[in-house]
Amino acid sequence: RSFNLLVEEHFKSEHSVAFYADKLYKSPKTLSNSFAKLNRSPLQIIHQRIILEAKRLLTYSNKSAKEIAFEVGFNNPSYFSKCFQNRFGISPSKLKIASS
Repeated sequence: RSFNLLVEEHFKSEHSVAFYADKLYKSPKTLSNSFAKLNRSPLQIIHQRIILEAKRLLTYSNKSAKEIAFEVGFNNPSYFSKCFQNRFGISPSKLKIASS
């Protein structure tokens, strides 16, 4: 629960497991081990939250995919597009057009 609250608070600026582990006074390995039962890693949870926010912004805002990439913490809009397409099977710009 504490991890999820931290992710919710920092997901736009902090994408590393080490950051969250440090905030929880654990090593990244210990934090990852505590998620083993869920069959999801802390990094997957962080990425899932980032991409979910990006999808929300693409659907409900007038911002471009490039602006949204920077807003959710990606320095490279092309990499953002690739991650988004891997998760949802559609590029951010195509989702933006479909939502318009």
